[in-house]
Amino acid sequence: MSDTIKAGTIMMKAGTIIPQSLRVETEPYSHGWEIIKNSDADAVDRDIRRADWNFFFLAGNIQATALGYWGERTVRRAMERVVAKAEPSKFNCLEITEVSAKQFLGFPYVHVSAHSRHIQKSPFLQELAERAEP
Repeated sequence: MSDTIKAGTIMMKAGTIIPQSLRVETEPYSHGWEIIKNSDADAVDRDIRRADWNFFFLAGNIQATALGYWGERTVRRAMERVVAKAEPSKFNCLEITEVSAKQFLGFPYVHVSAHSRHIQKSPFLQELAERAEP
């Protein structure tokens, strides 16, 4: 069973600029994305706002599935699909909202849902061109 990815997990793009006061432990996960290990979404949100920065939550739900039994490999495949769907928007974080094992006609699969999040100093969400990496 996967303990790394669960509801409330925050994934952050490697190299994301964060407030100096935000003390997070990260672990590389997949293709330039890291998992914040020592905090969940609520704690990260609270700490970012305490530093007078903003942690935007975007309503659009990103979902993906991967065939297979519940386990780290299947969860990772589903997560890679979520990350691939999130990439074009150029937001620097993802909040995992659901990870579940399901079956359809006897075939097991893992379902992952996430929402894009974005850390930045300005209270106004940046345009896509501004979010794009230099």
